[in-house]
Amino acid sequence: MQASARFLVRFVLVVAAFVAVPASASDPALPIAQIDARMAAMLKEWDQPGMAIALVTREGIVHEKGFGVRDLRSKQPVDERTLFGIASLSKSFAATTVAKLVADGRMNWDDPVIRHLPWFAMPRERDTPEVTLRDLLSMRSGFGSSEYTFRRVSANRTDHVRRIRFLEQRHPLRSEYLYTTDSYTAIGEVVATVTAAPWEAFAAETLWKPIGMTRTNADHTVARADSNAASPHITVQGRKQAIDWIYEDYNALPAGGVNSTAHDLALWLQFQLNDGAVNGKALLPFAALKETRTPQTPERGRFANRAWSEAAGEGDDAFRHPAYAMGWMTHTYRGHDVVAHSGGIDGFRTFMGFLPDDNIGIVVLTNADQSMLTMAAFQTMVDAALGRGVSSRWSDSFRRMALADAEAGKKRRAELEAARLKGTRPSLPLDRYTGTFADNGAFGESRVHVENGKLVIDAGRMQYELSHWHQDQFEARPRWPYEMASRNFFVSFRLDPAGQVVGFDFSTGSVFKRLK
Repeated sequence: MQASARFLVRFVLVVAAFVAVPASASDPALPIAQIDARMAAMLKEWDQPGMAIALVTREGIVHEKGFGVRDLRSKQPVDERTLFGIASLSKSFAATTVAKLVADGRMNWDDPVIRHLPWFAMPRERDTPEVTLRDLLSMRSGFGSSEYTFRRVSANRTDHVRRIRFLEQRHPLRSEYLYTTDSYTAIGEVVATVTAAPWEAFAAETLWKPIGMTRTNADHTVARADSNAASPHITVQGRKQAIDWIYEDYNALPAGGVNSTAHDLALWLQFQLNDGAVNGKALLPFAALKETRTPQTPERGRFANRAWSEAAGEGDDAFRHPAYAMGWMTHTYRGHDVVAHSGGIDGFRTFMGFLPDDNIGIVVLTNADQSMLTMAAFQTMVDAALGRGVSSRWSDSFRRMALADAEAGKKRRAELEAARLKGTRPSLPLDRYTGTFADNGAFGESRVHVENGKLVIDAGRMQYELSHWHQDQFEARPRWPYEMASRNFFVSFRLDPAGQVVGFDFSTGSVFKRLK
């Protein structure tokens, strides 16, 4: 062998020795003990009560485990079958129920919404006949979200979807990405209309039962009564506390109201990795399922979530080509395709996803309020599955971002307090602000009355207690079993030249006029 050839062989062998070979999830080299140690450490670093994880391949569940406690009061441990509210992970089920109906020939992705809901209306009238099921599923409808406005007021899901016409149209239809949960509530109503059954009944019959997801449901009252259910926790004045499990957006199903376990969601990801098959038998044609994970709307522009890119930076670890599919978000990481979704409701934060070409699926469920923890945990396990080791780098990076966000929130509140006019009083006695008012229909008819020395607004099923801020402006706090400052908003009363209250405005956008 010539010297140059011998050198080339030695060079290739040396290089090969230093090339990291991905440890697929089914590989016994997957560092399970290190993963568990890192997850336990992260739970302490982030000061969170509990977490459940699962790692799965198309062949089966590789690892599932609970960390911490279900409730800070009872100290009962979390395990892989502990129930959590999975929040927006629910959207993958919503999209898949549509895929099932498409595969069965009962609807098409590009059906106009009004073909199935003739009464549906968009904020911009001209968009009503144009908007399709695909538009609603792929976050390109352009309307905002009712999360902090009238969602709790709606009497039921149909009532809630009817109110979409009163949302703000924040960009033209199909022009860019904007995440909203209300489009998925509309999708649930479409499925319910076509199947003549509530969305969750159809999902249970066609997905959860055949896949074996025996502990998955869409009723928080059933979930919180379960003997192995996690309690949600929020941070109040710097301390974690358990709160009542109330899915405040029950009317928003199927956007975020499913409850499940790490074990059940591992089965769901196994179904995904097997391209729609369960135990070797196709439950759903892959062509229909594939459409749900095909990028539809590039995630860019004013409303894009930059958390991933900011955590990773622009080097080799950069997250590229972020997009919304249907019920899933997609991106590439170091050349690997990732299909995933995050979730968050009061006291629960979740994340799950899979790398279809690498045969790995990951679930992270927590019972607290740090969404970036679940992102960090997911990415830590992705690195482990790709043979890149287990480290604290993702936890450190996302924690810096979470702390910066918290400081920014404190600064905004301090600026608000600094702008408050001290020493002012309402222009009128409180009883002069009372009466019956109405907006354009988002909230509808509302009544203002005095109760225990404070103004209270009754709107649908909700009551808002008002505390004087300055002049004729009040801070509104929703009456709820627990308080979250993020739900508060401002109410400004309008007076005519004669000093009579003629209406009031919500800082969230609604304008009310006096009826009587």
